[in-house]
Amino acid sequence: MATRQSYPPWRLLPCFVLIALVILGVAASAPAQIKKGRRFAGGGDCEKCHQMEAFDRKVRHEPFKDKDCTGCHKPHGMVGVLRLKEVGSALCALCHAEEELGLTGAVVHAPAAAGDCLTCHDPHASGEQGLLTSEPEQLCFTCHDQADFQKEHLHEPLAEGCFSCHVVHGGQHEYLLNSPLAELCAACHDETNSSFVAAHAGYTVPPETCTDCHSPHASTASPLLSNSIHSPVADGDCTSCHNEPNTDQPFALTVADASQLCYECHEEPDTEASDIHSPVAEGLCMECHLPHGSRQPVLLQRAASSLCMECHNDLESELLKPSRHEPAGQDCTLCHQAHGQTDRQLLAGEVNALCLGCHTDQQTEFDNTVVHAAFGDGDCLDCHVPHGADFASLTTTNRFDLCAECHDDAHDWLRKKSSHVPLKTGRCNECHEPHSAGHAALLKEEANKLCQTCHGELLEDQTVSIVHPPFAERACDTCHLPHAADHAHLMVDSQAVVCAGCHEDPQEAAGMASGHAPYVTGECSGCHLPHSGRIAGLLPDEPDRVCFSCHTDLETRMQSGQAHEPAADGACLDCHQPHQSQQTALLASSIPDQCLDCHDGEDDAFLSTHLNLSGSQLDCRKCHDPHVSDQAGLIQRVTHDPFAGNACDVCHPGTSPDSGGP
Repeated sequence: MATRQSYPPWRLLPCFVLIALVILGVAASAPAQIKKGRRFAGGGDCEKCHQMEAFDRKVRHEPFKDKDCTGCHKPHGMVGVLRLKEVGSALCALCHAEEELGLTGAVVHAPAAAGDCLTCHDPHASGEQGLLTSEPEQLCFTCHDQADFQKEHLHEPLAEGCFSCHVVHGGQHEYLLNSPLAELCAACHDETNSSFVAAHAGYTVPPETCTDCHSPHASTASPLLSNSIHSPVADGDCTSCHNEPNTDQPFALTVADASQLCYECHEEPDTEASDIHSPVAEGLCMECHLPHGSRQPVLLQRAASSLCMECHNDLESELLKPSRHEPAGQDCTLCHQAHGQTDRQLLAGEVNALCLGCHTDQQTEFDNTVVHAAFGDGDCLDCHVPHGADFASLTTTNRFDLCAECHDDAHDWLRKKSSHVPLKTGRCNECHEPHSAGHAALLKEEANKLCQTCHGELLEDQTVSIVHPPFAERACDTCHLPHAADHAHLMVDSQAVVCAGCHEDPQEAAGMASGHAPYVTGECSGCHLPHSGRIAGLLPDEPDRVCFSCHTDLETRMQSGQAHEPAADGACLDCHQPHQSQQTALLASSIPDQCLDCHDGEDDAFLSTHLNLSGSQLDCRKCHDPHVSDQAGLIQRVTHDPFAGNACDVCHPGTSPDSGGP
């Protein structure tokens, strides 16, 4: 292992001096690096870098016109990063007083209230007064629906622009009106004028009530009647509800109870029933409806979603959840009837029929080969919530717990040794369709083909030449279970049992003299790849490298000693069986027969060095190491001194190697 070299402090002194001189030199030359009038110079001209042609418009912001860029910007900082003196509207407030703009009024324009000045204004120059980013009316339409202002009948002030009636930033009157509604309308309409009175069925209508019946901008009906208008109003039949116009109280109702007045035209509900919406049961029609006209359907006071939330405010939190039913946020009446029955949640129809009214694509799923019982025979609300949920697709809970409500073996699967990742992460729908499918078990594809959607990389390796037959046939379920298993890698059983289904049974090794440990213990993958490979037998590497992955001590010895030729050539299988053998040490045959396959045990050279004994009479292993030795002739590392000295006759008289035999 390399060690860090240390130096005495005095040897580092020249380095410190050199670094100090460099720093001092840079500091001394720093002023010369900034040229007067260039970027970052104290008296720099922004126009040297920033192209002014882009701001060549008739209306310019005062600081920009005066080239006072530092009135808004900080002069230094990172190139390409906008650095302002203040953030958002606080910067504008340095020059523009909030009181003068009306920002302290009772009603403030939403962008102004949020401090988003640049929503409407350009900070440098514009072709419009007030530095507006576009023509005033078109600018308003970026937020307000233009269709509401382009109907057949238009209010005349529209021709003069929005600001004929509205203030820009903020004011004291609702809808940002520039004066109270009564004054604004009275400026053009004289309520005492005879033609005005005649147009209102002889009633002198106070101007503050104009928007009760009329749209202030545009309408499909003359004279600017609201989108939703009460039929007596449209017919000019005011006396069907009110006193005659020439009475002391012309606008008083003809009956004391307003609800009874409604029931003269509308069917009276059964107020004794217990399942009636409470405002209906109590006759509180005006809790939800306006009597004359409304911008909303069926004379509603406000948009249904807003109106309903005044009582059903517990649903507001649901609509803020990550998964939200779009109709619930748009219009409650898309699913509910306000005059319906409470025991049916005021629904406008049967639950499933109501859902399929919008989700028409799922109507065809009933014709699929396999239909989920919960979908075919159940209620949509068994799995889904109607308004908002913390889980995707409005499910009542996470996918795993939802499926486990019926598939109770799912919890047992999680307790097994291995489980499929989609199962563990609660993503059942990665493999299964929730409603119906064309394949068994609601699978998105045929079982084994489905595996390829995630494990496709196993098929993409074009360099493999040896493929395990089950894998070649894409028969994943031959070896694996889909959800969970008591064995690693979702194996249907232990490796020993699974592999023995096609290959020889490791239990047969019990009658053998030796068995390879991974084979005997059923750890086939200790030596073989399960799917495909490049080497015969699905070995992960050349045979000797596979052997050395466990027999590391032998590999170490072979790096420095004299190796037996088969071992040096990596031909382990020339001498050994890979799985089991009737011989010890997994030998392919007995000793000395194994050795005599290569060595001639009868020639003179052999006999002269082996006490004139035939090879068939010897056990080579008693003197020789079968793999590697640091002695010539692969002699064992530990030897008897007489043997090491070639003095066999010390123990065996008359058997010296030179004596020619006993």
